[in-house]
Amino acid sequence: MKPIYFILISILLSSSSFGQKSISSKKQYVIVKSTFDFLKQVDRYKANSFTKFLFAKAGYDVYLDNEEFPEELYYNKCSAMHVDVKDKSNLFYTRNYIELLDCNGKLLYTSKLGKSKYKDYEKAYRESIRNAFSTIENLNLIYSSFSSKKTEKLKTEQQNGQFKEAPKVKDTEIPSSTDTTEVMAKEKNTSNTFLLSATKSETGYYLLNSNNELVFDLLSTSTKDVFIVKNKNGVLTKKGNQWIFEYYEGKLFIKKVLQIKF
Repeated sequence: MKPIYFILISILLSSSSFGQKSISSKKQYVIVKSTFDFLKQVDRYKANSFTKFLFAKAGYDVYLDNEEFPEELYYNKCSAMHVDVKDKSNLFYTRNYIELLDCNGKLLYTSKLGKSKYKDYEKAYRESIRNAFSTIENLNLIYSSFSSKKTEKLKTEQQNGQFKEAPKVKDTEIPSSTDTTEVMAKEKNTSNTFLLSATKSETGYYLLNSNNELVFDLLSTSTKDVFIVKNKNGVLTKKGNQWIFEYYEGKLFIKKVLQIKF
């Protein structure tokens, strides 16, 4: 009996370990403001990058909001928990607290005040923010709760056939004098993980991301496989097996390859 007992225990432990790895392998995104309101400059005194460091050290995939995002996050910033730092300093102490929010600015959690007596601003903000961060209880549970609510809301929207507009994306800018062939090839290689799905609308199609969020509103034209992209001053055209999105950003001509499932 003993050999069988030990084999069963080994199997259970292996299964448990596998399950933990599967859970931990899921990306947990956090976006930190690159400019805190009370400092009024990008990463002043390195307060923002230090806040990013604290969350990264806790095991999250963290980005400042002015950094380049991975494609999964680039098109769905609501998958991330957002972080801001507020100031309550006085003549004697530098005092800060941390706010955790969703992408719509809804407050999820507020830390306690951290404080510092350093006169050097960079050292003071580091100590104050670090102390504030240390008061956040059960950060993983806060994130899990936020993530599960987001998932439930998405399921409800999908079941009701609803969708919301995706956060504004940061477009890849390509000067008109640049040879776009190489750039398009690079975009094609990096876009394999992201697919837009087309849903029929009264005036053409809605292009939705994997979270059922509106990315582009296409307006039909008299020419097959040619669409006007609403509010984007551009057109979407099928060339061979590729969908090419061309538009102007001021005087800058931009050309992108999109993957679309009709």
